[in-house]
This record gives sequence, structure tokens and C-alpha cells, in this order.
Amino acid sequence: MVLRLCRSTALAAALTLFISAPSLAAECLRFPADGERQFDISRNGARVGTQSFNFSRQDGQFFVRSSIDIEVNRGQTVLYRYRHHAEESWLGGRLEAFVADTDDDGARYLVRAERIDDIFIGRVNGQSFTVSGFIVPASFWHRDTPASQALWDGVDGMVKVVTGQDRGLEMLEVQGKLVETRRFEIAGQIQRILWYDEHCALVRMSYLARDGSEFVAELR
Repeated sequence: MVLRLCRSTALAAALTLFISAPSLAAECLRFPADGERQFDISRNGARVGTQSFNFSRQDGQFFVRSSIDIEVNRGQTVLYRYRHHAEESWLGGRLEAFVADTDDDGARYLVRAERIDDIFIGRVNGQSFTVSGFIVPASFWHRDTPASQALWDGVDGMVKVVTGQDRGLEMLEVQGKLVETRRFEIAGQIQRILWYDEHCALVRMSYLARDGSEFVAELR
């Protein structure tokens, strides 16, 4: 089964969301500058892990290497552990290839996928899948994430239907400085609150875990 999205509609919505605020429009980048962005992850206020994105360019391609490392403890007992490592390759503004290895508290997911023409084809734990070649992955760094009608989950290989709401400008402390950000709420099969800076770069993210606890990732 292939889920096809209207590319022009999604991109138009993204432009409307991000360019509607003049203060955030001037240098809004579709793809971030090269370099690494590191986040600290907290659970109910206590630090439990890290997340990072490494952006680079080579031979016309844009690469994203990301990792998440979470461990929740009670005393000497490990209550929950999550590890995720992924590599994205983009060409011509579209996701070209994706590889990921995820350990969700003992549940292992191995994903490999590539775009062939307008179709993204891959396998997760040996099971094949196909989705639209215009899909945005649910890694949340991409500026078009809040405008997307669906996101591709690189952990289980499934397309998740979502809606994004622009909640306006919000001042946040980022790396020790007050920064004007725009806050978006993602609802549906994936739920997140996302904050992007004036360059449309992700600086903060929060979500609720299965047990109701709040996880927050903040730019270090």
C-alpha cells in the first residue's frame, strides 16, 4: 500500500506556517547548516539521556546522522532503556535513503529504505513496506514537520497521520540566552510539542511517555 500526499499542498502549508511571522522568516532554512546539534533529555525534570543530530553535505547530498540514548533508573534498577541510531540521505529536497537501528526497551527494529522514483521502498525487521517518496520522516528536525499531513516513523516503518497547530511565538531560554521561537503542537498518531528558532531549527521538543511522564529534549 502506498500513501500518496499532495506535495504542493504540504509545501504551501509549510510556507504559510513559517513565513507568516516576519521575525522568523528572514533566514528560515529548509535544511540546517552543517554541524552537530546536541540535546539533553529530561524526564519530569530529571536528566535521563541525550539526543543529537549531525548535518553534513557531500556531492550534492544532504546527510543527517541522529542518535537518541535514554535510560530511566530507580536506584540501581533500570526501568526503561531506549537507543536509536539513524542515517538519512537527502537529494533534491527529498529523502533518498534511510537506515536505522532502534532498541525500545528490548524490542529491536532494523530499518532500511530507499527512494525509487516517487516511491520510498524498504524493510523493517524483514517485512517490506512502501510509502510516498515525498514523505517527511518523524525525526522532527525538518522545518516542514509541523505542516505535514503524515509523518513516516523511522522506528517501525509505518506512516502516521498527524495534524499540526501553530501556537505562536514564545520566548525560550536556549543555550543560556532568551530566544524568540515558534511553538507547534503535533496531534494524531504522533504527539509532540516542537519549538523552532528564527532559522527554523529545532531547539526544544516535549512529549508524554506511555506511563504519562513528560520527556523534554532541550538544545545544549
